[in-house]
Amino acid sequence: MFFVELHPRAQEFNFKQKFTIPEQNQLWIPDNTGNLYLYGQKTLTKASQGQLPSFSQSIKSMGEIDQILPVNALKTYLFSKEQQQLCLIDNTLSIQTQCIDLEEFDILYAQACAVSSRPDLVYVYDQFNSSLFLIDTKNNTTVQKVANLEGIIGHELEISEMLEHNNDLFIKTLQNEVFELDMFLNLKKKFASLHEDLLFYKEYIVDLKNNTLLFEHMVSDEIKKIQLPDISTNKLKINGNSFYFSNNKEISVYEFNPG
Repeated sequence: MFFVELHPRAQEFNFKQKFTIPEQNQLWIPDNTGNLYLYGQKTLTKASQGQLPSFSQSIKSMGEIDQILPVNALKTYLFSKEQQQLCLIDNTLSIQTQCIDLEEFDILYAQACAVSSRPDLVYVYDQFNSSLFLIDTKNNTTVQKVANLEGIIGHELEISEMLEHNNDLFIKTLQNEVFELDMFLNLKKKFASLHEDLLFYKEYIVDLKNNTLLFEHMVSDEIKKIQLPDISTNKLKINGNSFYFSNNKEISVYEFNPG
């Protein structure tokens, strides 16, 4: 494994904008058009770029929202463990059609979900029987099911996060182990190092540690390090070239254009 140190002047992080974090905020996530979704106290807010309107919606009927899963500018899924439901909202945060009861797919306890780049497909991990489902939300059918994922991985799994990247599905456990599955849900690899979040930039998996970004190439052993001396942050999210750095009060958005 070898390291490449990138100096602050070579970062090319260009500041774009800031969002204020509401005090009651529990979740936040950006979508691929630069909008930001924030959730707290059963209220969902979408903050938009520029002069576009922002929306806020009370969604008490869903129970607690555990994941906000943007698909595109017009579609976002909300996942509730409490209700074991997936609900689809539009760009005004209005619930579309009837929410999907995951028990209809014989899912006993959905623990985590992830959206696919393929239309209307959502991954769901059933913690109760360690099964991974790929469901078609439009036709209410199971496209694929991997029974006993623990057996395939080789030990007990408590999954905390899933994310599709470059058509592969990445799974992170509570112990920060990361596994990669291909688009047919075959196990490709287990990452040698631990990762606190599933963050990707092109062919790299990214970690934020002590105001330093670590870019670990997913094929080679190359690791790039970038110091962040001027950015106050304790949390990072990435969408394309946009890096979202948050502290307890605000989210600062930077465009990353490495030289």
